[in-house]
Amino acid sequence: MAEEIINIEDGILTFKCGREITIETIYEFKDKVEQGSESSEVEVVVADLSAARFLDSSGIGFLVSLNSRLKSNNKNMYLLRPSEQICKTLELVRLISFFSIIEDEREIP
Repeated sequence: MAEEIINIEDGILTFKCGREITIETIYEFKDKVEQGSESSEVEVVVADLSAARFLDSSGIGFLVSLNSRLKSNNKNMYLLRPSEQICKTLELVRLISFFSIIEDEREIP
């Protein structure tokens, strides 16, 4: 499994997910991402999904919960370069439009 990396720079918290976003893999970084996203320094959260190929219900729940919490705090979340498989999964559960998807960090307003 790829190492998840969390980085905060210029008000943007970026976390890089591994190949699978499941209950086992999100457990390792969920708390750090949630705590970091609550910081007053952080205005935007970017979930780098470029390596991810599988997303289970726990992974979806984590992303939905995080996005909802950020929206309620007037912060934004973006999914960076999700694979076709991840997009299909989000389309199946009718959540693709719930997220803002970007192909490049420079697209962040």
